[in-house]
Amino acid sequence: MANRQERHMDLFIESIEGGRYLVATGSADNRSVFKDQRNQTKTFHSISQIKEQFADQSFGKVMLKQSTPYDEMCGMASMTGPLELEINWR
Repeated sequence: MANRQERHMDLFIESIEGGRYLVATGSADNRSVFKDQRNQTKTFHSISQIKEQFADQSFGKVMLKQSTPYDEMCGMASMTGPLELEINWR
């Protein structure tokens, strides 16, 4: 029997303008954006709504990326870039 390492799919959530979220699944270097039945990129209005959508799936890790446009709005270059953190999904 071949020794295979089981790979878990990860969930990537990105906060975008207007209080909406984009979701992708896969790995850090190979992600697929979640789409609706019409093959359009689906956006969500809350983390709770995302949890409902993916309630029957498990993930290796769930990452949240949140960009803050405040520095750019003030005419300054962003010093830190977007905030990215792993969140507890249970």
